[in-house]
Amino acid sequence: MIEDWLVVTGGVVIVVVVVSFTVLTLRSSERRMHESTYKLKAYTDLLNAITEINLAGTDTYKLDIAKKSLALTVNRLNLIASSGVLKSVNDLLDFFNESKGREFDALRLHNILNTLVIEARRDLNPHHARRIEEAQVRYRFFAPLKK
Repeated sequence: MIEDWLVVTGGVVIVVVVVSFTVLTLRSSERRMHESTYKLKAYTDLLNAITEINLAGTDTYKLDIAKKSLALTVNRLNLIASSGVLKSVNDLLDFFNESKGREFDALRLHNILNTLVIEARRDLNPHHARRIEEAQVRYRFFAPLKK
């Protein structure tokens, strides 16, 4: 009788432990998925803001809107981005500040954007990013010539 009670109690304890572990694992996965979704949106917003700056050309109104979008996105990235993405964003902002009044270096911008995308991919999905890096893919971006 006591042995049956111990078996039942042990079974209940095991079930509670397994269910608790499963719930914690699922919650952790759900949190990581939510973080990745939010990061993907922020990284996409960053690339869109950069594209808008390139497309604005000499239109000061469009350029001001694009700069505001970039500033708001960078502020969000400061809270959530990986160190690699933040370093690439810093390089990008330095590039924008240095290229004022000087000749536009499209190759340097392209290299900065490539590094930025690589770092974002590493942050979002390291396993897939590693496979893409091994394939030595270079990303292409639309950047009209600045005059």
